[in-house]
Amino acid sequence: MKMMWSGNITLKMDEKEDTYLLDSIEVKRYAKDALALEITSKRQRAKAVIPLSRQECKSLVVELTQSL
Repeated sequence: MKMMWSGNITLKMDEKEDTYLLDSIEVKRYAKDALALEITSKRQRAKAVIPLSRQECKSLVVELTQSL
């Protein structure tokens, strides 16, 4: 499932922070009981892959819906 987003994302690695214009967030299955969020910036300048267990994914969905 691919979702289009507007806004920015800030990625931090090795004590360096960069902000990118967000393009999409895609959910991918990468193991039997695990998912990954694949976050991509405009013009493919940055990409982050965040592995999540099924429970972590459910918790994230609950947190997001409660914050709306």
